[in-house]
This record gives sequence, C-alpha cells and structure tokens, in this order.
Amino acid sequence: MAFKLNEGSTMKDSTSNNVDDSPVECVTIEEAVDRCVNKVTLKLVLVLTAASLTMLNTGSGTYLTVFTGHIPYNDWTCVSKKCSDLLKAGQPSAEFYSYETMCENDLVAGLDFQWTSKKSTFSTEWGFYCKNEAKLSLVSSVLFLGTFLGLMFSTGLYERVGRKRGAMLGSFLSLAAVAVSSVVPNYILLLLLRITYGFGLSITYMGTYCWLVELAPTYLRNPVSNFLTLGGWTTGFFVLIGMSYFIHQWQYVYVAVACMDAVAILPFFFLPLPESPRFSLLKGRKEEAKKTLQILARMSGNKVSLDKIDLVYEERNQSYLEQIKDFKDHPKMLKETLLGMGAWFIVALVSYSYQFGWSKIGNDLHSIYCFAALGEGLSFVIAMLCCRLLGRKKATLFFFLSVIAMNALATLDVKFNDDWSLEQLVSMIGNIGAGAASS
Repeated sequence: MAFKLNEGSTMKDSTSNNVDDSPVECVTIEEAVDRCVNKVTLKLVLVLTAASLTMLNTGSGTYLTVFTGHIPYNDWTCVSKKCSDLLKAGQPSAEFYSYETMCENDLVAGLDFQWTSKKSTFSTEWGFYCKNEAKLSLVSSVLFLGTFLGLMFSTGLYERVGRKRGAMLGSFLSLAAVAVSSVVPNYILLLLLRITYGFGLSITYMGTYCWLVELAPTYLRNPVSNFLTLGGWTTGFFVLIGMSYFIHQWQYVYVAVACMDAVAILPFFFLPLPESPRFSLLKGRKEEAKKTLQILARMSGNKVSLDKIDLVYEERNQSYLEQIKDFKDHPKMLKETLLGMGAWFIVALVSYSYQFGWSKIGNDLHSIYCFAALGEGLSFVIAMLCCRLLGRKKATLFFFLSVIAMNALATLDVKFNDDWSLEQLVSMIGNIGAGAASS
C-alpha cells in the first residue's frame, strides 16, 4: 500500500479536479511518520511509556495461576499414623516434607497430612496435587488456547474498529474474566474463564502493539516494541509477584489483578494518542490521518506543516476468508508464514517451559520468580541491542544456541550451597535467552 506526500508551494487533496503543477513525491506511510517524528523528545517518551502500561495485564495474566494455584509440597505436616511412621523411619524432617514423600506414598490431604502454608491456593482447596497436578497445568495452559482464538479473531477486529479500540475491547474482556474468577466456585468455570482471559489478553497485546508500532517511526520500531514489553509485560509480572506475596487468599489475588487491569485501561482514554493513521486511511478518513500525523509532529517538537499534504492510498477491503485465499496466489508468502509459525511455536515452547517451571527448581517461589521477571526484563534490553548489531534473524539464532547450551549445562548435578545450584544459575541465563528470542 502506497501513500503520496506532496511537497511544494500548492497542494490539493487527491479528490480535487484542479491541476497542481507542484512536484509530487510518492512515499509510504512509514516515510510520512518518519518525517513527522524526526527526533525523540521527553514528551514522546513519556507518552509511549504511559501507553505501554495498557499491557500490564498481559504479564500478570499469563503467570497468574503460578501463584494462585501453587502447590506447596514443602509446607505440610503429618496428621495420621501412616505419615508419622514414615517420618520416624525416613530421612531428616527437612528432606521428608517433599513432593517425593507425599506422592510416592500416596498421602491424602486431610487424612494423612494437612497443609501448613499461610497462603491459600485453589490447588490446595480443590485437591490438585500429585496425581491430580495435571489439572493445575491445564488451568495454566488453556490460557494459550484463548490467546490463539483471540489472535484469529483480532485480525478482522482491528480492520473494523481499529487497533486502539480493539485493544480496549480486549482489555475490558480480560478485566471481566479475571474479576469473575475471584468468585468462581469450581474447576470447570475457572477453565472457561481462563480461556476467556487469554482471548482478551491476546486482543489487548496485539492491538496495543500494532497501534503503537504504527505510530512510531521506522527507526524506533524495534526499541518501541521491546520497550512496550518491558514497560507493560515485565512491570505487570513484578506487580503480580508483589501482590501475591502480601495477599494470602488466592481469590483476593484475582481481585487485586482485576484492579490493576482496570488501571491499565485508563491510558486508552487519557493519553493524547489517537488511532493509527494507517487505519484512518484504510477507512478513507484522510483528514483524521493528517491530524494524527500533526499530533506526532508536535510531540517530537517538529514544526512541519501538513496543510499541503495529499495522502493517496489504494483501497483494499478483504474479508478474513479472502485474505486466507491470498496464500494460494502467493506460495512464497505461505511458506514464510508457515516457517514463522513454526519458529514462534518453538520460541514460545522454550520460553514458557522456563517460566512455568521455576516452582520446580526452587522452594522460595516469590524470590525465584523475581529473578525470572528480572531475566525477562534484561532479555528485552539485550534483544534490542543484539538486533541492532546482528539483525533479527542472526540474533534469534544466537539466542536459540544459548538456550540449548544452558539446557545442556542444567543436566549437571552441581550444588554451590544449600540454596543455589548450577541448574538454577543456568536456568536463569537460559530464561534470558528464551525471552530475548521471543522478543
């Protein structure tokens, strides 16, 4: 899709029948934005920072069940003779209270032991441990079914209502899902709400990403995309860790996350950032697109005049099915799309296997996830620098190789002290590599 930016003494709208003898320069919308945002100012940085907060719900929502459904395999005590006999005959008490003792001896909660953790989780309330632990894994993973459905749905949504409005709708949907989850009475409803939550998160994430990246000049798109994830995703992750540390009831953690999600919606209404100019042009609203470009110019301190700009564009109104049919006419695009999907599947598999596996590596859940969140934050910064130096493809391959190397080192049984091992150290480094490959 091409746009024309006319420069000269006299400029007229493309719909005018008058002859304009001034020179006309054909440029893309990216070049138009580049000319309006020709430098980075403090105001622009502050506005983009505030806009990134609309993605607070993405990081917190993804890892919410890590804390609300945590199984405290080290926090329980014996209440039956069977359990007490095992304790007397077995290893020291510090090693006795473990997953192995509980599950290998088929100990039953309420009958053989009682949970002693101060924190309530739906796993301890609904009996998700040992043989039933897969139910917790399912609650965590069905989020990605929702995100997949949301991604498929959002493709058409953004073309109809816009990137910004689409992201807002996703935010309201995820807010409703997490709020209702705080009073959910059973497992099945929690699963359905988790899928709904993922559906809304996907729409919010991709909508906000497209909205802000399309507002950014080409030379800032890579930093902006990583900054969005750093400001929204990672910040939300840290906030979730803090809230779950101080709040002991899992239902109240959901309430707190719902409050944070409500706050994350506010920037949509109060920031002076309109809809993407690309979307305005797709809808034939040239003057609206010009106003957006003028707002961006003012934010960057650029006094460029847009009075003599004529934006010419090619209308392209396709249904979702018609867009899919394009793959038949463009086999190279189909091949590249499938390769991209495969690569993203591997990246996501590696990245989330780290994030949802930290509770198996260390006993202090909140401390170890603080390191995980810090690793994610560092990964976005490192990814931005490596992409600048190596390019996106080479940088991704480099991060993949680092993850493979760290996974190999993690198989070695090396302990530094009672709290730290080589497995934990290389897992944190591997987590940075996985996060960088993802971003």
